[in-house]
Amino acid sequence: MKNMKKTLTAIILSAIAAGVLAGCTGTDETSVSSAETDVTVVTDETIVTTPTSEPTLQTTEKEMGHFEFRPVVVSSIFREIMGEDMYEAYCNYVDAIRAGEDSFGVKDQTTYDWMLGQFPGKFYPVAEVYTESDYEGAVSNGRGTFHYTTSPEDFAEKNADFEKLVTGILNENLRDGYSDFEKVLALYIYFARNYTYDNDTYLEMRDHPVSGLSACRFLTTNTGICSECAPAFSYLLLQAGVDATTVCGYDHEWSYVTINGRNYHVDPTYALGTDVDLTYLMMTDERREEEGGFPKSDNIVASRYRDDRNGDQYDADDGFFDGLAKACLYDWDPDANLIYYYDENADQQVFDYSAFE
Repeated sequence: MKNMKKTLTAIILSAIAAGVLAGCTGTDETSVSSAETDVTVVTDETIVTTPTSEPTLQTTEKEMGHFEFRPVVVSSIFREIMGEDMYEAYCNYVDAIRAGEDSFGVKDQTTYDWMLGQFPGKFYPVAEVYTESDYEGAVSNGRGTFHYTTSPEDFAEKNADFEKLVTGILNENLRDGYSDFEKVLALYIYFARNYTYDNDTYLEMRDHPVSGLSACRFLTTNTGICSECAPAFSYLLLQAGVDATTVCGYDHEWSYVTINGRNYHVDPTYALGTDVDLTYLMMTDERREEEGGFPKSDNIVASRYRDDRNGDQYDADDGFFDGLAKACLYDWDPDANLIYYYDENADQQVFDYSAFE
């Protein structure tokens, strides 16, 4: 159902306040803003520190991950909104494409339309690019048909390449023992340092619709806009076992993670091209509105089309990480649960997250 795959335009990177080292800010020329705010004290335990050695971010001394590809992943919020009939159809669809088949079990046409319009792009990005709905009349006797935009053999090869790419990213950046927060942080750092914002596509979208945008494109080309970056980020988190989906605000999309029953906004798009701006990591609803102007009541959580304007149904109100606002990463020691950073005055600080549960 093509009309369900709407592309959102993006708000480009914002630079953090003047005074932060230049290496922490992006260089996007379209929309750069700054804000003067007071330095946030992290906790009573926050101290000023000078690391005794040069940054050793993501050292290879420790054994890294052993993640395997998970064919079926979905966020708890999305599954709750879309319902079990669509989730079951999605599982059947994944089984079908991995077997090179062109039909799957599905309750009815409505379930078929919603499932193919929503699930592939968020939870199986390569399938969104290389499979398409057969539209009206595709469902008969409990089975729905679809078609490949390439040969089934070619799709199998592209799918294998995609799986290798995904597991490679996870295993190169995550340790087996990382907590859910540390997985979020590690991938946030990886995105900031390895992907760029596709400003050309953003400008082109001002003139006419642009096709071919997807999380798959973002991951395979290392560039994209917010509606590609956020689903890609959340998809990798799901593959790593972290409950994640996305949120749509006015002309923007970002990630939304659930850890230990608490929700947080994470905006990897705003971190692209920075080294590494932590302002947009683990935000509350209040901070999300402050950093971008996205009020909770206007946000659409998980699905673009069901429970429209459903932001008030979900709360992100745990301020444990508020001290990272206006922070630029200097180093990270996961063994000690410490994040070293520069504050907006370019002073070195340390954030101890060991109390986070």
